[in-house]
Amino acid sequence: MLLKRFEAKTLPKALELVRAECGDDALVVETRPTRTGFLVVAARPDAARPEPVRQRDQAGAPPLLSRWTRGFQPFADHATSFGLSNKVLRAVERALLGTRVDLSRAGDPALPGLATSVLAALVHTAPEVEAADAQRFRTLALVGPTGVGKTTTLAKLAGRARSRGERIAIVTLDTYRVAAVEQLRAFADLMDVPFAVAFTATDLRRLLHEHRDCDRVFVDTTGRSPRDRDAMPVLEGNLRAGGCASLLCLAAGTRARDCEVVFEAYEPLGIDAVCLTKWDETTAPGEALAAVVERGLPLSHLCIGQEVPADILTAEAEPLARAVFGLDRTEVTA
Repeated sequence: MLLKRFEAKTLPKALELVRAECGDDALVVETRPTRTGFLVVAARPDAARPEPVRQRDQAGAPPLLSRWTRGFQPFADHATSFGLSNKVLRAVERALLGTRVDLSRAGDPALPGLATSVLAALVHTAPEVEAADAQRFRTLALVGPTGVGKTTTLAKLAGRARSRGERIAIVTLDTYRVAAVEQLRAFADLMDVPFAVAFTATDLRRLLHEHRDCDRVFVDTTGRSPRDRDAMPVLEGNLRAGGCASLLCLAAGTRARDCEVVFEAYEPLGIDAVCLTKWDETTAPGEALAAVVERGLPLSHLCIGQEVPADILTAEAEPLARAVFGLDRTEVTA
């Protein structure tokens, strides 16, 4: 896989050149403005990865060998401990093989920065979830399985919006748990913002119409097992009736296979972005992160604790990539 440079007067034009040359699945490594327009560095993800250097033991027989090139091995080891999937790591290594870095040995000084850039290019983020002018996210429903922290995440996002001076309202569809209603009601009272309970899709439409002058309306939903086939159509009908964008909350410690079950269950809703919750409660958040990357879903936030509204971060691709490869001494912070 060889990296190529594409330059044009505008970013859309440069991306058109990338698609024409490398296809719709091109791996974009870097985009940046130049004096005359924009530069995009990208690659076609179809080149075969060379076999790693084969070594032999003292008897001349090949031992159990690493699947990675020598230079990439330390990065792959740390990322694997982090939980990142081999599929994502192979994509990163293939891209690096098309660059000038020397992967036949460890220690190339250019490798950390370039590996970070390549992985960061694979992580799509969604800062527009909190953008003041993003009408798509004006009405935001938080969805996800039971126990992932949807209500707490909603409170954090609502608190951030309030601190930005936005006029907000909170609506809950979660009538299954009385405690959830009272928890949100208390939080809404604390912030002095409107709060209401919707029992039906008609209720939700009416309440959203009543709060049409608000800058943002947050909608809490009932947590259900992704295998509950009866609950999903009801939730889908409610959210479509309200024209809500969907923010899927997924615990960062969720195993890869369970992530796939969750995505398949909630896909009919239209997942507009993903928030990885309980990041502080796992030592291997890479499985959930890789599942998001492999699905091509945008990542909006990370929740790193229970404190409202402080313990939530806007997802940024480069710090995440550095954390995956162990290039920062500290954990991801604000």
